[in-house]
Amino acid sequence: MLLNNQLYEMEQIIAGNAPMTLEQIVEEEIKGFRASEQYKMMVEAEQYYRNRSDVQRKYNDVRNRSNVRMEHPILRKLVDQKANYLLSKPFTVDSKNRQYSGALNELFDNELRRKMKSLGKGAVKSGIAFIAPYFDGGRLKFMRLPSTEVIPLWSDAERTKMGAYIRFYEQMVYDGSRKKTVLRAEYWDVNGVKRFKNNGNGGTNLVADYDSGVCEEAHFHIDGKPYNFDAVPIAWVKYNEEELPLQYFIKDLINDYNWQSSVTADVLRDVAKFIYVIKNYGGTDLSEFVKDLNQHLAIKVDGDGGVDKLQADINVDAVMAFLDKNRRDMFDFASAVDTKDPNLGSASGTAINFRYMDLDIDCAALAAELQDTFVQMKVFFDVYFQVAGKGDFTKEKFNVLFNADLPVNETDIITNIRNSEGIVSKRTRLANHPWVRDVDEEMEQLKQEQQEAVEQFGSGLFDDALGATQSGGAVNDE
Repeated sequence: MLLNNQLYEMEQIIAGNAPMTLEQIVEEEIKGFRASEQYKMMVEAEQYYRNRSDVQRKYNDVRNRSNVRMEHPILRKLVDQKANYLLSKPFTVDSKNRQYSGALNELFDNELRRKMKSLGKGAVKSGIAFIAPYFDGGRLKFMRLPSTEVIPLWSDAERTKMGAYIRFYEQMVYDGSRKKTVLRAEYWDVNGVKRFKNNGNGGTNLVADYDSGVCEEAHFHIDGKPYNFDAVPIAWVKYNEEELPLQYFIKDLINDYNWQSSVTADVLRDVAKFIYVIKNYGGTDLSEFVKDLNQHLAIKVDGDGGVDKLQADINVDAVMAFLDKNRRDMFDFASAVDTKDPNLGSASGTAINFRYMDLDIDCAALAAELQDTFVQMKVFFDVYFQVAGKGDFTKEKFNVLFNADLPVNETDIITNIRNSEGIVSKRTRLANHPWVRDVDEEMEQLKQEQQEAVEQFGSGLFDDALGATQSGGAVNDE
């Protein structure tokens, strides 16, 4: 990845003060990224998520012997568990500015919420995940970018600020009747985007891409007019500070689990239940022996002949005990919860919270990273709201409350919320209520129901914790 001095060199190239062209340096950065350990880890983690581990390399050069390659979708289970735990339930977006809050909740439709969940899952799976804004029919939308297609150009040593980024991908195109693969690359910074491609005939040199009409343009267009964001049009979330995928920490455990299972399956398939030892057999060959044994349940022997039987002794219990320990280690070191734990179903509420502690802490760290992602996205939100005529909210702030999918007793939560009356505001209590999805909508509904009841029965009916306290017919929002 590029740091301060390298980003400066890129800027000098663009300004025409460096010997290399922008096409050349983008080409070199793509080559370097594809050869990097981080890129290899991302590709490998994707393979493990798709249930293809190192057990696929297992082979057996003995003819007619089994060569089982047993895969277990362990990484998929662990990654999905974290994403579902933190993001399966709709998160709450709220602001003190009601107009801003309403605009944000309109923007965070089901499509964007699904992409935010995909972004979180991508971070766990790849170590870092990216999402980029674009305009479609005058509406702001976001696109998930594969981590293996993005080269961030960090402007600080802590890798927290991005001065530009390169996106590259391969595309199948037709040259007459011949199909070929073209590498396309894009360089994005605060001044717009520059597009490049190769010839698709095996050449690696990048040239300006005029296939769409222009090779350089602004971030977006509204009514035919070009506009640029004040920041590089991308947001990201890291699984950890080192940008390491979950697979990095449990790869060896997954491999060992799959190998041991596969080798045991080989043994169970290949080792005969009985091995017969034949003495002075009167038949002509072994096939006749098997035929007599199957059809007549008896065989003929000569003189002092006979048949003994050897039985294979396979200690499967020892293998199962090892696999069980391996499985527990995987969930332990992945900070996850093994739902097959026989004691989990009968555990008390406190015990369940203890079992979920590692998962909760890990997802809380991911939630903190996502909070920073929303801060990165705010500049795009605010530009859209101004363009759409919804208002200028650049100085406003908003909060995101994640509703982790922890097994809980909703009755206890609601009781605690009611007991918090006079300690925290109604808005805070509603935001933490397990049934509330939109705080403003719920506040408005409470106000409407109260007003209808006042008109029908008179005042003084609503003194409960979540109901609006009567004050001149208005809801108290404090």
